[in-house]
Amino acid sequence: MSYSLLLSGCGSAGKYVAHVAEQSGRARVTALFDPVEAKLAAARSLYPDAATSDDLRTLIADTRPDIVAVAGPDHLHADQAVMALEFGAHALVEKPLATSVPDARRIIDAADRTGLTVMTDHTIRYMYPWREMSMAARSGEIGDIFFVQGDYIHDMWTIYHPGGRGHTPWRIDRDNPQNILLGGGCHPIDNILSTVDSPVGEVFAYGSKLSVPEYPSDDCYIVMLKFENGVLGKVFVSSGCSGEGMGGGMLAVYGTEGTLWNGKLYRRGKEPIVLPNASDDAAVGGHGWGRSVVDFLDTLDGKMENPIPARIGARVVAVCEAGLESIRTGHPQKPEWP
Repeated sequence: MSYSLLLSGCGSAGKYVAHVAEQSGRARVTALFDPVEAKLAAARSLYPDAATSDDLRTLIADTRPDIVAVAGPDHLHADQAVMALEFGAHALVEKPLATSVPDARRIIDAADRTGLTVMTDHTIRYMYPWREMSMAARSGEIGDIFFVQGDYIHDMWTIYHPGGRGHTPWRIDRDNPQNILLGGGCHPIDNILSTVDSPVGEVFAYGSKLSVPEYPSDDCYIVMLKFENGVLGKVFVSSGCSGEGMGGGMLAVYGTEGTLWNGKLYRRGKEPIVLPNASDDAAVGGHGWGRSVVDFLDTLDGKMENPIPARIGARVVAVCEAGLESIRTGHPQKPEWP
């Protein structure tokens, strides 16, 4: 079956979603929306037959797409996903699913009410070595997990600074700046939650703003997690690490019989084992769109269950919201687990 796809947000994420969808032979881009004229014009050059409008609701109503790919600013994800569902379209929503638990619940309720598919596009869980490490941990290769951690360490100066080559104005918008815990920390948090089979019972966090003057929000976070099964976790997030940074990557898992770190399996008294790469086809644009978009289409075709439904995406949002509330109050918080 060939699906018609409306792309809402024509930046890099939307560009790669559309590319993979069309390359699969199962979807075609029929409509484009982006309030930034330069982004819209670039997308129109790739899809000259696609309809456009300066109003998303009108565009969805007029074109009636099968799929809306929500790939614009984070704070618009919930409104646009719910709008898509109300017009009868399935929704592939770039991470994070939403920027608050109430907004995430609106998406869940709309998906339940319409019976349509919503998939949260957490692409990093599809990438090597994080996917292989998570699978090894869940299959028992390191015994019982007792600690898990993940980092999101980036130098985003060129994105935040108005003179930077990758400047994205909405990320430093004074009214709705991207929160880097939600917009970046969601990657290791999703990897951690997909690896540890337990709800998070408690979150405690610290935040600071010391490294990126152009950024109107905190640029550094440490988030501690306590799962209901006793596993402990830690997430470090920085968007102002000059020249990038070092760290354990998006996932590291410690178990009673071994450790998974940097794509290797470590066991006491034995040489490390390099995990084989089974995710080559996932890497598109530095993320896992090569496999996540295909999984979404396979879900619509009934070939598989939705791997990241709205409820799973909402759990990442719940952890982030609890962390931000912990920073505000100075006390641990219990996430609103959906």
